[in-house]
Amino acid sequence: MIDPSSETIVRNPQDLLGAVPYLLGYHPGGEIVAVYLGAGQRILGVAAEPVRFSADALSGHLLLRAPAEPCAEIALIGYGPPPSRPVLAAIGRSLDLFWPLHALLWVTGSRCVCLLDGCSCPASRGMDIDPTPSPIATRLAVAGKVALPSRQALDTLVAPDLVAQAEAEGALAALAPDGDVPELFEDVLATVLRGHRLTAGQLAPLSLALTHPEVLETAWDAMCACMWQRDLWLDVTRRVPDRYVCGPATLAAWCAWLRGEHALATVACNRAVREGPGGRLTRLVTSVMRTHAPAHRLRRPTSH
Repeated sequence: MIDPSSETIVRNPQDLLGAVPYLLGYHPGGEIVAVYLGAGQRILGVAAEPVRFSADALSGHLLLRAPAEPCAEIALIGYGPPPSRPVLAAIGRSLDLFWPLHALLWVTGSRCVCLLDGCSCPASRGMDIDPTPSPIATRLAVAGKVALPSRQALDTLVAPDLVAQAEAEGALAALAPDGDVPELFEDVLATVLRGHRLTAGQLAPLSLALTHPEVLETAWDAMCACMWQRDLWLDVTRRVPDRYVCGPATLAAWCAWLRGEHALATVACNRAVREGPGGRLTRLVTSVMRTHAPAHRLRRPTSH
């Protein structure tokens, strides 16, 4: 879930609060966040669940989302109005049966308070959250982690662009049959690597080609964690008509997963499945993501 090359050691509440948005991919709100810690207080993974669920349900979800690597401690952070604090306290009591609680923090706006009995951390009497990025947040940002302003902003990255979809429909209607797929991919990659966005005329044959499993798997084989691939497949996912979105959304999900952007990978995968039907590759990517395993621990699976 976390790149082991990143310096992700938690030393204080400010480290936790600064790291969470970059590890999730967005600034949480109305959610309970679990930060799973290994030996030496190294962050192993992070998970978030909406506060609207019951404490029992949230405890179960967060327990199941623990990383495969053994956890030494768990830090729980709630985001939202003060009346929801009892939910966090109840979750803390449940999960403390499995791992010692490193922190039990509640965040409302720019204020944080520790709910852990007997704790003497800086948040034990309440503290203002320093708006300056913490060192751990800075390192994660330099490593390419993105912290969008909200979960809604994350969803927007894969939401359909209705104007662009209409343009793609027009290009599809005028599309000549039997395009050369290898030449098509070379053209697409050359365009993107030059820093240009695909035209509707390039998008149309690409979206049609990706409906063929062998073409989709060719694109998947060429996948890397580069930012340009992330931007490419997210852009294609937003612009293609819904009936063609399964392939590019699957590629966008896998690229985000390779980059450690698990929340983005999940919303992209959900869009692929929702607009389905998905083929073998979509089912494979969905299954891998449900393991919550970090990309660096996976041998590259085969889609055959």
